[in-house]
Amino acid sequence: MEQEFYINRSGYKVPADKVSDNDKAQNALVLELVQRAKQLNAEHEHFKRGVYSQVNDFIAEMAHNYNVEIGGAKGNITLTSYDGKSRVKVGVADDISFGPEILIAKELFLGVVNGLLEKLDDEAQLIKDIVMNAFETDKEGQYSKAKIMELRSKYRYSHKSDDWAAGMQAIDDAFIFGSTKTYVRFYERNELGAWIQIPLVSKSL
Repeated sequence: MEQEFYINRSGYKVPADKVSDNDKAQNALVLELVQRAKQLNAEHEHFKRGVYSQVNDFIAEMAHNYNVEIGGAKGNITLTSYDGKSRVKVGVADDISFGPEILIAKELFLGVVNGLLEKLDDEAQLIKDIVMNAFETDKEGQYSKAKIMELRSKYRYSHKSDDWAAGMQAIDDAFIFGSTKTYVRFYERNELGAWIQIPLVSKSL
């Protein structure tokens, strides 16, 4: 009978009779759970690809009914059930980061704020709040992409000064667009009418 071996962390073969029962049980449990996790991951990927395919087929069928041909990516799509209680969102999101120009933008906007410190009117306070909120950092010292983009789009012309305009240009130059990711999300309405996302990944227990 061929002798059974276990491979240890150093890559060496260890005879089975030299491995404790606890180590054997732990090894068997870990391998079983990892294998199941890999199977679930494969099923998840297969499910997502199926969702993209079905949604694209549905949109293509709608376009056909209107005698319209749609080419390329379909972009962000929201589909809602007839009773309005279930929803599927398929979207495209860009992986965005900031270059060093974002630091220049911050200094330019802070310069505008400092120039308004002597004023106590509502406009000065609003500008200060807008800038401080946009450049607030998280625990890792990173700026919020959503807040920076809100500053760029919503408040682009909120102050008429060269520094404000230069700050907006610096933000434009700071954007670095990486890879594009497609995502799918599922929602249901709760008893209060709010949309609750159905997670496709495990939550903390």
